[in-house]
Amino acid sequence: MEKMDNRIENTVGSSRIRMRWLLPYWDEAEEYVIGKKYDVMVFQKVYWGSMMDAFEGIKILDLCDPDWLENKPVFEFVDKVDAVTTSTEALAKYVKKMRPNALVKCIPDRVYLPESVPIKTEHSEKIKSIAWFGYVHNSYYLQRTYDVLMDKGYEFIIIADQPIEPPLAYRGKIRIQNVGYNYNTLNKEIVKADVVLMPDAFGDERAKYKSNNKTLHAWSLGMPVIKVPEDFERLATKEAREKESQDKLQEIKEKWDVGISAQEYKDLIEEIKQKKNNVA
Repeated sequence: MEKMDNRIENTVGSSRIRMRWLLPYWDEAEEYVIGKKYDVMVFQKVYWGSMMDAFEGIKILDLCDPDWLENKPVFEFVDKVDAVTTSTEALAKYVKKMRPNALVKCIPDRVYLPESVPIKTEHSEKIKSIAWFGYVHNSYYLQRTYDVLMDKGYEFIIIADQPIEPPLAYRGKIRIQNVGYNYNTLNKEIVKADVVLMPDAFGDERAKYKSNNKTLHAWSLGMPVIKVPEDFERLATKEAREKESQDKLQEIKEKWDVGISAQEYKDLIEEIKQKKNNVA
């Protein structure tokens, strides 16, 4: 998607997480080169009908958003490919519901550990600052947190592509530091805070399809994550945050290393090949 939409590198998270990060673990794979011959093509959130129609090899459509809600011809393209991969089980379930005969596999978003630096190792006695990072159009998830933030008196670090200001009723009552989003400096800015805020997005139709990639990103940096108000109390002490950090770092290494995703893609391609051979 990043290349197809002519975006700046590392400004489309899905293209980094679901394509570029896999390549170090997948010797046979590379980013698409115009005119080069391939046996397999993965269309990472790319709706390129003429290429799908012309390409005779194995075709996989990778979905990480419910693009049908934006009137994109998702299922027309599902019908053109050999398999669909998704970032969440909710997406996979919906695609399977609409196309029962399609081969659909959830390959979750994961983390490229070599880029998970620096890791926060020093935790303060009390929570004094919290961080949120993301696109400004997702900042409406923050609306429901402003009352809590105002009561707690934390410094709020917002790392986004544009500055974000709270509604007038909260201005001057919440200490906000806006930091411009830059992937090269993002991690250094995140670990300056004591915790990361990733509020649950209940009640949002699109949110049920979203992956937990930003939570995984925070955990990979040793950052505890606040999702609900009760987490402030649960993670109030230095000892609790240190334990959370260690536990989640171990979970990242065991379950969320992107090398696992690369192997799942390889296995899926072998499954498609076997099906094609059986048909032949």
